[in-house]
Amino acid sequence: MAVTESDVEAAVAEILTSIGVEPDLISGPAILGKELELDSTDAVEVGLELKRRFKVTVKVQVKGDETVDTLVGQVLTELAAQ
Repeated sequence: MAVTESDVEAAVAEILTSIGVEPDLISGPAILGKELELDSTDAVEVGLELKRRFKVTVKVQVKGDETVDTLVGQVLTELAAQ
């Protein structure tokens, strides 16, 4: 069965919650570093968990303006390329 955008969104939200992000802060336009307060260690954890779940490698950016939607899009792009 193909992985849907909703599947990836749910997984990203679950991963972010598991590293301590408040669930009510997680939304598509939320900026990973600035609004969700992820640091580089969190970025590595998120990237590793996405790799484990979806078998894709994405670079999680916390220094710029990368959003939850951007991250979901990266995962979907990598999945489509497989």
